[in-house]
Amino acid sequence: DFTLAKLKELQALINEMPLLPNFVADLKNNFSKIFAAEIGKIGVFLRSDTNMEDLKDFTGAGLNLTLFNIQKKEEILKGIKQVWASPFSERSYRWRQKILENPENVYPSILVIPGVNVDCSGVMITTGVTSNNEKDVTVAFNRGVGGAVEGQQAESYLIKDNGSNILISPSRENKFTVLNSAGGTSKEFANFQNRILSEENINQIFEMSKEIKTRLPNTPGVESSGPFDVELGFKDSKIWLFQVRPFVENKRAASSNYINSLDAKINSSKKVNLNIEL
Repeated sequence: DFTLAKLKELQALINEMPLLPNFVADLKNNFSKIFAAEIGKIGVFLRSDTNMEDLKDFTGAGLNLTLFNIQKKEEILKGIKQVWASPFSERSYRWRQKILENPENVYPSILVIPGVNVDCSGVMITTGVTSNNEKDVTVAFNRGVGGAVEGQQAESYLIKDNGSNILISPSRENKFTVLNSAGGTSKEFANFQNRILSEENINQIFEMSKEIKTRLPNTPGVESSGPFDVELGFKDSKIWLFQVRPFVENKRAASSNYINSLDAKINSSKKVNLNIEL
């Protein structure tokens, strides 16, 4: 229709437009100043940060383009325009149209983030998703970068409010993503000899969750009081924090009669005689 055609036209114009020389010079200067390396020497992630993401009732996670480990200067400049244009795609617009009252008033900005070739990565939810206990913490991790973010079969734990943990599921991913030193990514094969998260890692995550629960609700500009959806990773047992956004649970799915019917009903009063010979 007319709106989608105009959005497609806008995307093309953004991707084709030349960047102002002052902008490019400022980008190069800040790149060296903040990252302690010249542009083109280290890989960076390019991702969108709009006024219609990470809201209390709508995260917009995964709707807009994210570019992994871009290193060449020309590719970074091109990628900035691609990510800038992505909120105007048909998919992003239709999601905003469905959820928000003013989907047309979107204002993009771009995050340029240095890449970290972590050993493992994933998400932490500062509530018990399976236990319905807000004092618990839920964790899902996989090997490499981008673990557990793209619907992978992840190693998942419920961390109880006393610090103990329960394994919900092991990882089933036989490949994982690593960052190449010259830019880009590649896949490596995983073995399942060892767990992904050690007890020390889980304790580190639990301590971080307590700090996030304490600090963020009182931080200026943070409209949510929690729970929070946290992206993080480990490199040599050191935590790297990548992003924190409000956790938005799909209440429609949770209340669906069909989905609820998939959960087995357990008769807690039923007794089984284990002495019967088979």
